[in-house]
Amino acid sequence: MLIGNSRNSHSVAEKLRGITGSLTWSDLFTRSKRLIRIQVRAEEIDFSRAEVFIGDINKKTKGTFSELTVEHLVHILYADFLIHIREQLNESKVTADAITLEDTVQSLRMKRAAYFPRSRKKDPTGGLATPKRWALLDVQFLRENIQRGEVFLYDAQTVFPEFSMEISELISILFVDFVAQLRRGNQQKLINALIDRFFSHDFE
Repeated sequence: MLIGNSRNSHSVAEKLRGITGSLTWSDLFTRSKRLIRIQVRAEEIDFSRAEVFIGDINKKTKGTFSELTVEHLVHILYADFLIHIREQLNESKVTADAITLEDTVQSLRMKRAAYFPRSRKKDPTGGLATPKRWALLDVQFLRENIQRGEVFLYDAQTVFPEFSMEISELISILFVDFVAQLRRGNQQKLINALIDRFFSHDFE
């Protein structure tokens, strides 16, 4: 998929600015109240790998996504999750591939355990593995979008009292899980999927 003319570049840049809640003078005193910052936690190498991925997107699209940042990537992944919980969750296993609230909660548990273990893992020789180098990224979201995720987590914790997760953990898991997919390959497939999501999502 190649997108490479100036008109497309302009429309992409405008949408990217809207994703992160960029303010104009006209909405400085209204929209600013609707914004909230969330800290995304990941290894330093994860953020670096995401930046390399963004560079590859720009090569494929001839610079159309020149203003794309890791912050935008986090927004796209979170928007995907909101669509999942709004449109794709089923109350029960009506079909073999139906996804329920229990499935989603279990998936989040497993990914948290894999990406953010409570204790250090052992290396093949039996010693403790090298400590991970963690980093934090401040990402600005519209408050109503964060509230959607918080309502989902509240409902999940009501149904499964042993489950507990903060919204910052959820968003961090989404990001780190995407980077894990990058490590496994299929980069062209991920580039195409990300571009499709970008143009299909309404981030307002």
